[in-house]
Amino acid sequence: MNFENFIQYELEIAEGDKPVTVLQDASGNAGCGVGATVWDAGLVLAKYLEWQTINGSLDLANKTVLELGAGTGIVGLALAKMQPKSTIVLTDKAELIPLLQRNIELNGALNAKAQCLDWNTDSTDIEPDVILVSDGIFASDLHHPLADVLQRVAGTKTRVLLAYETRVFSDEVNFFALWSRDFTFHDIKPADQHPVMRSEDIFVFEGRRKSSLGA
Repeated sequence: MNFENFIQYELEIAEGDKPVTVLQDASGNAGCGVGATVWDAGLVLAKYLEWQTINGSLDLANKTVLELGAGTGIVGLALAKMQPKSTIVLTDKAELIPLLQRNIELNGALNAKAQCLDWNTDSTDIEPDVILVSDGIFASDLHHPLADVLQRVAGTKTRVLLAYETRVFSDEVNFFALWSRDFTFHDIKPADQHPVMRSEDIFVFEGRRKSSLGA
């Protein structure tokens, strides 16, 4: 992949003296689709994870995190920097893997790796402790594949964090109906999110398998 026309995006986080830096194809000319762009819901999710790290409620030492539809990888790479003893697996469709690998290299993220994972067909041998999804429900044709891949890859103790920017409420309700077949979930209230990087149009949900209740 030729990154000559890509532009850099930097996200300041509390850990370390350098921001998380990713290349993105904001113009769409590279033919990688919308996944090659930084989306606001990803920033809100990254800063929520930062806030949890700062206040001590998130410790992912020796834990594995799987990001679905990672795109530029900005969420997972921010977490890789904040939680250096974790293992972060950034997944997306095949055409985005070179971009993910390049952004891993840009950040020197030795605890992160890129892996192809098609929501329609693929599964994984990874047993994630946490699954991250940001803006994975922006189109209705993604709802069934996302609900299905979550069913395939989430373990009984996996914590799922899903952030999205609301667009068509009636469509989004349909996704949550699909997700509720196998998972229970609740929204993260604005008061519990990052005090600055949050939005009334962006929602964060936490979910777990129904069978994991009481485990």
